[in-house]
Amino acid sequence: MYETWVTVSGNVATDVTWRRVGESTVANFRLMSNERRFDGQSGTWQDGKRLAVRVTCWRALAENVRMSVTKGDPVVVHGRLHTSDYEQDGVKRSSTEIDAQSVGLDLRKVCTKVVVLQDAGVDDGRGPVDVSHLTVVEDDLPAARYTDLSGPPAGPMSDLEDDEVLGEEALAG
Repeated sequence: MYETWVTVSGNVATDVTWRRVGESTVANFRLMSNERRFDGQSGTWQDGKRLAVRVTCWRALAENVRMSVTKGDPVVVHGRLHTSDYEQDGVKRSSTEIDAQSVGLDLRKVCTKVVVLQDAGVDDGRGPVDVSHLTVVEDDLPAARYTDLSGPPAGPMSDLEDDEVLGEEALAG
């Protein structure tokens, strides 16, 4: 059987759910991706087609997603794409799903610091380590800026309107 591997960027549209399944852990969330096109005539961005997929993460990835990802976060997901058929209230339905191999924050839209598990404490292979006891050290780097290559730098990243890509109704679930 052939596998279809995809990489999708979008926003986390639901809270991350997490549970144990036997000896393993699983995390799920819904990912919404929206096509955006610049209309040269009107000078505005236009919404295009939407993609909604359920993302499933297993084992250490599930634990890390549970600790790192929240509703509304811009993420990039890589994994196996498939559809699942099911019946609900006598109606046959299907769901598009990604079994994630990796999930990361979309650094075009957010800034983050990485905590390497081995540096934070003992890495026993069971997922994230509690780093609440570590001291935060501020660096002397200037605030992150978004650079439009066609002109001078824009304001701080918090001023960007990229969060409006999906709109409030899409993020609400």
